[in-house]
Amino acid sequence: YEIKTNTFKGQTTAGSIAVQGEGTNTTNLQQGVCKCWALISADGASILDSFNVSTIDDDGTGDGGIHFTTDMSSANYVIQLTADDGAAGSSVNAIEVTKDTPTSGSFDYENNYVNSASDNRTAFNVIRHIAVLGDLS
Repeated sequence: YEIKTNTFKGQTTAGSIAVQGEGTNTTNLQQGVCKCWALISADGASILDSFNVSTIDDDGTGDGGIHFTTDMSSANYVIQLTADDGAAGSSVNAIEVTKDTPTSGSFDYENNYVNSASDNRTAFNVIRHIAVLGDLS
């Protein structure tokens, strides 16, 4: 079957559509959708591709921020960050949300290289992969 539509609304609640998942389990369509994602360039200065990202800020090596096009409903959302430096060798990429910075409209992050021999952290630029899950405002 083929369905073409521009809008789906729940019959009981407009903002809630239940979808049957695996077996007899159901999930809420709106709750299960990624609300923001981005692929940030290796130098941290540009967005290679994204959804619901208005701008980024490059606050220095390994330090940046994401600003949403449509805000989240609060600062209580899940942020998934990963990094790939292409040739890490014995390194571990540590990328984390900067303490106390998530707001409904943005968050800041730091990216560090951790040398397994000395455990020294050095800020560095890599390709960043970002996904946000939660409720939009």
